[in-house]
Amino acid sequence: MTKDINNATIYGDKYYKSTKTGGNMTDLLNDESNLKLLREICSGSGVEINISELSRSLKKHRNTIRDRLEPLFENDIINKPIYPFSWLYQEYPLMVITRADLPRDEITNTFIEKDPHIFAAFFKKEGEYNTFIIQYHKDIYNYQQWRGGLVKEGKLPPRETRYPSEATFFSNQTFVKYNPSHLINLIENDINKIQGKLNDYKLDALSLQILKKLVYGEGIQTNENYLSEQLGIHRKTIERRISLLLKEKIILKPTCRFPRFVVPPNYTLVISLIEIKKHTDKIEKAWNNDHHVPIILRASTGRYTHLVFSCFYLTEDHAEWQETYDQRFSGCIGAVKNTYLSPSMTFSIAQHFVSLEIIKRRLEKIHGKTLVDMMKPDKEK
Repeated sequence: MTKDINNATIYGDKYYKSTKTGGNMTDLLNDESNLKLLREICSGSGVEINISELSRSLKKHRNTIRDRLEPLFENDIINKPIYPFSWLYQEYPLMVITRADLPRDEITNTFIEKDPHIFAAFFKKEGEYNTFIIQYHKDIYNYQQWRGGLVKEGKLPPRETRYPSEATFFSNQTFVKYNPSHLINLIENDINKIQGKLNDYKLDALSLQILKKLVYGEGIQTNENYLSEQLGIHRKTIERRISLLLKEKIILKPTCRFPRFVVPPNYTLVISLIEIKKHTDKIEKAWNNDHHVPIILRASTGRYTHLVFSCFYLTEDHAEWQETYDQRFSGCIGAVKNTYLSPSMTFSIAQHFVSLEIIKRRLEKIHGKTLVDMMKPDKEK
């Protein structure tokens, strides 16, 4: 089952858009206690692996589970569990993909790492450009204001000293598929090709089972007692608030994700602009069932109709995959523009940082209002 994300339920690591407008969700995100709770759980604080549950479901001793579990984190195969902040795509409906000519210096590196709008950056030499950046913004106006301030604030050198950037715009409201967890099935299929290794760590059958459960959000628990102590809120209140945040699709259920978000270790990310000439529904259905493809957005960029994120162990695998689709849907797929981003090209992927900065700014806004209210004369309060 796959539809436009504006009114869709997309299976797997699900992303929903609520049928409600404004009201309830806005109130939830203007509540200081909710924001403090989000700051904790979206950074992984109070979110834990439930070894007992994994032990029961896999019928293995707790110590055996623990022995297989720890290397998955120690070898950077997956990150510790978090609640994904799915409201990110409502807060920032605009995705901007930029090819830029940037200096390789500490100032630029700090800018890329710390800017609250930059989701991912790659060292990618392409013509006059050397950097490939994925950003999120509220709208084009805010993007232009942000970009105009970079030189003024000394984050980037003047335009005359570098080649002008090239930006392409996409809407985060046009997801056809959003399923970062789907890549675990690709690893299963490729287990012989990768010689059972990720980041040079040898996976056995049990390790792979544990990895699959964690990526799909199984065997993960919330420590309400810890969160209660941290926030000074009753544990039952913590439970109710998390339940409501899940219901309103502000967060997704807790999961473990790959350090490079949708890209398993050792795999190459391919970002493709693709033109579909006809039979769009059939091709989108095929992509939705394809383990190589975690994310699809509809696009309107020149002749291209879709933006597709896909992953492959070898670049020649992608060429073969692309040819298979050309043969399967003869005459349906037109122009294709591929960008290959290998693990060595990755500068940073801040999959949690951008979300946490949104929460931080909302908290600062509330604290600012509270301070102003306290300073008002009694008649104005």
